[in-house]
Formats: sequence, structure tokens, C-alpha cells
Amino acid sequence: MAKLAINGGTPVRSEPFAVWPQYTEEEAQAAADVVRGGWLVAHHGGPRHVEGFQEAYAEYHGAAHAIATSNGTTALHVALMAAGIGPADEVIVPPMTFLATASSVLMANAIPVFADIEPQTLGLDPEAVRARLTPRTKAMIVVHLNGFPADMDGLMAVADEHDLVVIEDCAHAHGAEHNGRKVGTIGDLGCFSFQHKKLLSLGEGGMVTTNSDELAERAAGLRTFSGLPLSYNLRMTGIHAAIGNIRLGRLDAENDQRRRNAAYLDERFSQLPGITPQQAHENSTVAYYNYVLHCSRAGFGVSHEKLQEALLAEGLPGAYGYSPLQRHVTFQMCDGYGRGCPFKCPFYTEITTPEQRPVYDEADTPVAVDMYDNVVVQFTIHPPNGEAEMKDIADIFEKVITNIDELR
Repeated sequence: MAKLAINGGTPVRSEPFAVWPQYTEEEAQAAADVVRGGWLVAHHGGPRHVEGFQEAYAEYHGAAHAIATSNGTTALHVALMAAGIGPADEVIVPPMTFLATASSVLMANAIPVFADIEPQTLGLDPEAVRARLTPRTKAMIVVHLNGFPADMDGLMAVADEHDLVVIEDCAHAHGAEHNGRKVGTIGDLGCFSFQHKKLLSLGEGGMVTTNSDELAERAAGLRTFSGLPLSYNLRMTGIHAAIGNIRLGRLDAENDQRRRNAAYLDERFSQLPGITPQQAHENSTVAYYNYVLHCSRAGFGVSHEKLQEALLAEGLPGAYGYSPLQRHVTFQMCDGYGRGCPFKCPFYTEITTPEQRPVYDEADTPVAVDMYDNVVVQFTIHPPNGEAEMKDIADIFEKVITNIDELR
């Protein structure tokens, strides 16, 4: 019996996994060409780096329009504002996501309302959304967490019944599909992040996609100072766009490698007790921002924290996840601007009673809390890591599970 590394044994893997992203000379040359050309920002009359990236991104997604922004958070902000979301409006969001999904709603002076997730994809549960609807609900932000498309059939049905705007947060899901359509084109608006860790990594940047001419015009006006009553400077730089034009052409091949890695792990983990790979909905194609395992605390008889500590000690490449957002200080204080707004905005309080306003209680989203605290283990499987690295990951789990008595 091998001794676990957490107890002083030899780890399965001591060599670091290949880091993501992997930049090449091609990206360096593209950035250098922008600098030498003297047009580092998007500007009328200069080289069309940003416009070209927008056009290529829209074509890749089969979308009518793509509007580049400075980052993923501003993409969400622009999408909400373009959709007319504002004071006294409620927007349903999942609690298991990055803070920006919900804080962007506050940036639009609207109220985030958390609805629970489904275990299968960790995305919004359509029935949980129904339970949180009020006359003030105007939109929902659907997060394709870890690259797994959410239940878009069920969620779009709810939206159609109640005339809700659907904004897809695709920060983890570049190239993922549902029913043959790229995510970001199924709802009214799609939002993408190109931050350093993302599947399409440009260092920074964002994009809004839509098939609506009206929404696209408003989003473009909000993104760049315009004739709208309120607009911003949220533009992408020419350097990021030039890099994007290079990296977009590699996205499919890199996602194919992630899927091969996931298929190898799925097969190995099918032979181990107590763990189940997360499954996508039928007719969905996953992009695998993270590989996700459901590891039952009850099945192993050890705390979730202890299990993850043991896996990390054996060399697992980073087990992490998002804590339910009710735990974040923003939603504990309900004070986004230091004066109680937008939670205590008179536009909102004059049309609601205290009982009608959301209470950010973890008890409202038990599935999300249980998944984070007791079930989910996730890690990256990005290229250039391949079968040899996936074998080490599978061996790590096999060693820990086989020797689980050492942790009890």
C-alpha cells in the first residue's frame, strides 16, 4: 500500500503541469506590428485590428454582430445596459459563478436575485428560476460554468413565457455548443472574457455577441462615447485584438485536445468508486474550462477539504471553485456604493415591501452550497498537456481513493 503524500509519502507527480496559456512568437509579432504601426487603440482612420477581430468573432459564432470591450465585466455591463436594465429591475443570476456576473447587475443599478443551480451542469435550474420570478424580474444571466452549456432549452422556455431578456455569460465557454449553436448566440446577448486564464486568452478583453441590430447598435454606443444619454469608454485595444485574430484560429484545435483529455479521464474514472465526471446535457458540446468531478463526501467518509488537500499533495493541478456569492461581502452588506444603493434605491423601495426584496441567504440555494462545500472537485486539463499528464491525474485519484483509510 502506497503512503499518501499528505502523510509523508512520495507524490504521484512532482513535475509541474504545462502552464496555460501558451503564447508563441506569432502573438508577439502581431502585438509588435500594432506598436510599430503607432495605433495601439481602436480609432477611426487607423488600422482595423478591433473591427477585424469583431468580424471574425461574429463569423465564428454565426452571430450577426460582435462588439469588443475592455474586459468580460464590461461586456456584461454593456449587455445589461443595452437591454435597458436599470433601477428597480431584478435580474436572476446563479450563485456559483465569478463575482462579476452579479456585480455587473449592480453596475446597472439593478438588483441581482440568486436562483439555485442544477447538479448536472452547475448552471441555472429552470425551475429554480421560476420560483424566484417577481413582477420586477426583467432578465436572467445564464452562466455556462466550466465550459458546460447550461439547460438552455429549459431556460429559454422560462424566458419566452415571462418575456425575459437572456444574457449568456460565456467567460468559461468559448467554442461550446448546444443543439449545434455556439453559446452566446442562443439568448438575446452573449458575453465573453479574454482574460489571461480563459480558453481564448488575450491577456484581457471582452466581447458582446447578438443577432439583434438594435441591441448591437446600443451596445456599440455604450462601449464608446456616443450620442446616447450615457455612454462609456470600454474599448478593446488594438494589441489585444491583433492577438485575438491569431488565437481565435487555434481555439477549435485546443478545445479538441481538452475533449480528448476529458475522454481519457472519463474512462479511467469510470473504474473508480465514489467519483462521477460531470455530464453535459444532451446535444451539448463542452469546452472544458475546468474538468469537474462529483466526489461524494458521504461516500469517502472524509471532509471535502481533506480530500482536496490529499489530491493537491499528490500533484493535482489546482483544485478550486467559486464560493456561493451570498458569502461575498457585497451581498452580506447590501451596499454597493456606500449609501445603500441600489438595494435601498427609492425607485426600488417605493415599489416593494421588505418582504418582497431578496434576502441573500445560503438556504435559498442549497444545491449550490452543497456542491461547493461537499461534492465538486475541479482542475484544468488545458493543452499542451495530453495523455501522459492525464494518466498522472487519474493515478493521483486512484492512489488517494485506494488509500482513503489513511485520511479517515
